[in-house]
Amino acid sequence: MHLNYYGKSSVGFLLYGSRPYKYIKQYLNCSSIDVSMSIKILFGKSPGYMIGSTNGLVCLSNDLYFFLKEDKWLSIYICNPSTREILELPECHHAHNEFVLSIGFGFCPKFNDYKVVVVKLLDSVVNVRDPNCCLFSLGVEVYSLNRNSWRSTKIVNPRSVLTTSFQGKGYFNGAFHWGGRDLKSSKRMIMSFQFDEEVFRELNLPNHPDFQKENYFLNALIIEYQNFFSLIIKQKVNMHVYDLWVMKEYGVSDSWIKQLTIEVPILEDRLMFQPVMSFENNGELLVLRDWYGRIVWYNTKTKQIERSKEVLRGRSIRYKESLVSLSTKKVV
Repeated sequence: MHLNYYGKSSVGFLLYGSRPYKYIKQYLNCSSIDVSMSIKILFGKSPGYMIGSTNGLVCLSNDLYFFLKEDKWLSIYICNPSTREILELPECHHAHNEFVLSIGFGFCPKFNDYKVVVVKLLDSVVNVRDPNCCLFSLGVEVYSLNRNSWRSTKIVNPRSVLTTSFQGKGYFNGAFHWGGRDLKSSKRMIMSFQFDEEVFRELNLPNHPDFQKENYFLNALIIEYQNFFSLIIKQKVNMHVYDLWVMKEYGVSDSWIKQLTIEVPILEDRLMFQPVMSFENNGELLVLRDWYGRIVWYNTKTKQIERSKEVLRGRSIRYKESLVSLSTKKVV
């Protein structure tokens, strides 16, 4: 009841920072609220990564994009920053020299379950028919909070591969999303992992020249805009202009439309903005960060800019408070 009623009106974002110490800090609209928590005890010298958030739960890992070694393994946690509960997941199956490509986290409404997916590169060999092409296999590990255990599958010679993690909200509509590419045609796309069926699916990008650029994924942000799956991208020709693309019917390629174009005024000190961090209040607040690490709020209606006094560096994700509890927990 709390999640369905209160959670809808308390959407903000979390900022995970690793310097000078590891912490999670919550922001609601234009202000910081005291729900910070230190997570240095979890990762030690490892950088730590914030994978994603749904229903007030946040998934963290000790590292990302690395080879598993005898002295370096994957540690994953699910926590609720509001209640300070944290759960360390059991160790997933892995062998030495497997490469961790990506991690996703989300809610499975069909089974009322929270799941984590780990995608790994297992092996690769040269294709004797085409020496310029490698054959490889992907390992997929899926954790279920209900079962508190992992399930392993293997994909041999996949036709497409994950290329990068989007900034912002990777989870939407029961799936986690990444950038992807078809291995034969090199076509760019969005890859999703459906938590109910535990399968990968492909979503086409808008048929627009902006999405053919080599580095568009670096400037793309997945958001949920008025309950629609959406993307914000920065126009290359102007560092302060952003386009909002909305998929009116999830999974239907022809339903992409350009909903908004937002131009952020250049500040007097002419600081260049880093990529968009979030988009709040149904599109009223655009959240960015300047090169000093200060968070910037731009109100698209009043055209006003507000900046935080704190200098914070780290990754941000969309977040809403909840009382969702973890069955096995400790308080930090």
